[in-house]
Amino acid sequence: MKTITALVFLIAVAVGLPQVEKIIDFRDERSVSSNIVDAIEDVCQTIKDAGLDPLYIEKQEVAYELPVPVIFNGAGLVEEVISNGLSDVDVKRMSYSIVTNRLNFDIEIPKIVFGAGAASAKATFFSNRFSLEASGKMEIQRIRVSGHVRVSIGIISGITIRNVKIDFTLGGIDSDVKLALQGKDYSDAVNKFFGTTVPSTLKDHSDEINELLEILMKDLISEFLKSSKVLV
Repeated sequence: MKTITALVFLIAVAVGLPQVEKIIDFRDERSVSSNIVDAIEDVCQTIKDAGLDPLYIEKQEVAYELPVPVIFNGAGLVEEVISNGLSDVDVKRMSYSIVTNRLNFDIEIPKIVFGAGAASAKATFFSNRFSLEASGKMEIQRIRVSGHVRVSIGIISGITIRNVKIDFTLGGIDSDVKLALQGKDYSDAVNKFFGTTVPSTLKDHSDEINELLEILMKDLISEFLKSSKVLV
């Protein structure tokens, strides 16, 4: 869950990269850091303007069936769906040094909350009937990405990204979900999975997650620089 959330955030940053050319002066430390902070703020505002944070769905129903319903038909209902915190990005540090050509950053989303007052689904698949009922809330605590980016600067070659180092951490996941499948209660298993198994698994694979985020970050920065006018 953490990894998905982090990747969604990074993808949102990529989607929100500036369409209007910006001027980034690598001779001016403040120009570099302020332009990146501005880009992050633009993404946060885009998320809000799209109605994704906060998100509230009072009630929504969906239904679908094949021309021969006994093969497949299904219906679902959600009520009082909420989500907030996705755009609450706290830039704790964003600094660039013209001496070392190094950008240091520390970014955190304090808390993301997902919840539903009620959710249910019923389906028939080749005459077999299935049912699901769920409700509850989940809080993802302190999604944090810190690290540094080193660049090389040449009058002819321009800006080249030499190295990206990232440390991704998560404060934890508080899960209070009620889930029943086919009338059987799986609430404890689901809450244990999100609250214990997911954080533990991601911690065990922190090196691989950081490596993936470093690759994504390098691509994002490259696109950001391409869409901007760079002065060296």
